[in-house]
Amino acid sequence: MSFHYTKRNYSSYWLIIFAVIGLLLNLGCSLLSSKFGLPMYFDTIGTIFVAFLGGSLPAIVIGISTNVILNYVDAGSIYFSLINVIIAILASRAARYSKRKKIVRGILFILISSAVSSILSILIQYVISVVPVEGGILEVSNFMYSGEGLGHILSLIIVSFFLNIIDKGLSLIVAYLLYKIVPLHLQESIANYGWKQKPLSIEEIRESRRKSGNKTLLKNVSFILSTTIIVLSLILVWISITFYYEDCKSEYSNEAFAIVESAASVIDGDEINEFVKWGNKATGYHDVQKILKMLLNNTQGVVKLSVFIAEQNGYLYLFQEAKPGVPILDNGIVLPYLEQYSPYIDSFKNGKVVDEIMFSNDKSIMTASYPIRNSDGDTVAYVVADVYMSFLSEYAREYLLKTFLCFSGFIVLILVFGFTEVGYNLVFPINSITKASNEFLDSHGDQKALDENVRKTRQISVRTGDEVEQLYVALCKMESEMAEYVRDLRHYADTTKKTQNGLIITLASIVESRDYNSNAHIQNTTAYVRIILNGLKKKGYYPEKISQKFMEELEMSAPLHDIGKIHISDSILNKRGELTEDEEEIFKLHTVYGRQIMEKAISTVKGDSYLKEARNMAAYHHERWDGTGYPDGLHGEVIPLSARIMALADELDDLTAPRRFKISYSLDEAIEIIRAESGKKFDPKCVDALLEGVSEVRAVINNNGLRRY
Repeated sequence: MSFHYTKRNYSSYWLIIFAVIGLLLNLGCSLLSSKFGLPMYFDTIGTIFVAFLGGSLPAIVIGISTNVILNYVDAGSIYFSLINVIIAILASRAARYSKRKKIVRGILFILISSAVSSILSILIQYVISVVPVEGGILEVSNFMYSGEGLGHILSLIIVSFFLNIIDKGLSLIVAYLLYKIVPLHLQESIANYGWKQKPLSIEEIRESRRKSGNKTLLKNVSFILSTTIIVLSLILVWISITFYYEDCKSEYSNEAFAIVESAASVIDGDEINEFVKWGNKATGYHDVQKILKMLLNNTQGVVKLSVFIAEQNGYLYLFQEAKPGVPILDNGIVLPYLEQYSPYIDSFKNGKVVDEIMFSNDKSIMTASYPIRNSDGDTVAYVVADVYMSFLSEYAREYLLKTFLCFSGFIVLILVFGFTEVGYNLVFPINSITKASNEFLDSHGDQKALDENVRKTRQISVRTGDEVEQLYVALCKMESEMAEYVRDLRHYADTTKKTQNGLIITLASIVESRDYNSNAHIQNTTAYVRIILNGLKKKGYYPEKISQKFMEELEMSAPLHDIGKIHISDSILNKRGELTEDEEEIFKLHTVYGRQIMEKAISTVKGDSYLKEARNMAAYHHERWDGTGYPDGLHGEVIPLSARIMALADELDDLTAPRRFKISYSLDEAIEIIRAESGKKFDPKCVDALLEGVSEVRAVINNNGLRRY
């Protein structure tokens, strides 16, 4: 998928256009469904459509906007915004991140979204009084279960679930058809609207997350962002509830004082004695009852309105009016003073005005009182109004629930927006930069790999406009300069290596020139060493040893295998005929001299170098596999591999190359001799490797132009 920053700007405009279309789809389909009385809403078609195009963030915006606008037409729609938000997220996940096939993804989306919608919608309608359950759903549910409680709620959820399957199924089909109408290039452009770099594929995102492990920047930022939002939300809700509770308490206390004052003003204090004497048979008694009931019904917080006379040993209720569910005591009987009145008993007995709010011990009841006076100005009774604080708690709980439902969608929107911005502006660019850096480091000096990784890093094209982009630019510059530096080093190393090889060949040639029996021995043995090494690698022998570096070191070291001959006299090196036993022993010392020369060179150079393999070749190329060789009588794999290879290469050239005073063999004859010595004089694996490259050996001999076949 190509990436162009100019297209990204246009893609945002296209996304806005399609988002508006999605919003209009939601509103239009919902209003039509409501107009024709359909038991479904169809208010998520646009949300799903936008989720397919632009992902969860714009879809959530459309979902919330739909509920906010519909709330002006159908009060209570705002409480269902969380459902639309969840559907937006589910649709986005199903469209972009699911590995399942399209049909399976569609079925899972329908089932999960239907389950979420039915459970949340029924619970919201069940607990919030202003949002009644749909009539059709209620009728079918009552047919399934006519009782109340949990069974009734489950039946409502089941009916709603099957209706939602139809609703979400049709919505998904329509949204998918609309999505397929959008041109492919627009789909890709809109899908990449948020990237601040070359867009990553879903597989690359998954691979990045897998390599990041459990502790990632996205998880850390997500935790901080989520915690901050949740804590702030809880604080705001707590403050809101506290203020609401205090405001309600102040409002209800004022209301309670107002109602008792109003009641006291309309009750004739001169008639109190008649009410005490005759009760409800007294003239005007029922009129007072009607007035108290009217005042009670016109209040929200007051649940009980009473009139009592303060006696020395208690109080006597004359009138009591209460809202449904509030207990009423007996009238006409002197009752002991309640504990909530204990601080005010003397004031009641003395007919004083009690202008304070009284609370019960558990703070569950708030009471206001006002005196009723006769024509002489004496206090003859009190009007009291009770406010049950439990009602305030119920109001607070419903208020809290409404607040949560209203703001939950916006909270999720803020979180998704934060995650999206952090991902596009921070996490994905840093992960891409980290991956590019690791690949650059894994090049291990390979110039082609270095150049390729520099090109890949530049293709990331991070454009966040902040410190991340500055880091990226610095990385690109560093990798480019490092690649050029490695190129220069490699050129210098190649030059040094060529000079070094030239000196080695020159030194070995000086030694070889003293031996009249040698004829291109250095070139031939070096070529045979290379052939044997390639054969070992091809057959998979000694994989822990046969590396590219090892092969290069052996080719460089091969010319030095006879360096010790410099200490052997010409009379022995160029003697005609067989050597005597003493001469043979002196000749064998060239391996010891070679080891001494190379060890001195190693101590001079210091550090790990190819000279160690040159020492092994010079010292042990006359050792035998069966342990009967010289100078140390090593056997088997105790003999260094480089020396075992050199022994075979040396023998092959000794058999096939022409010598002044020595019989030479054809290649086929030499191969048979070597095959016979496999496992005795030579490493069997090295012999197999040589036989693998017989054609290459023939080419080397043929190039010399000195051998017959």
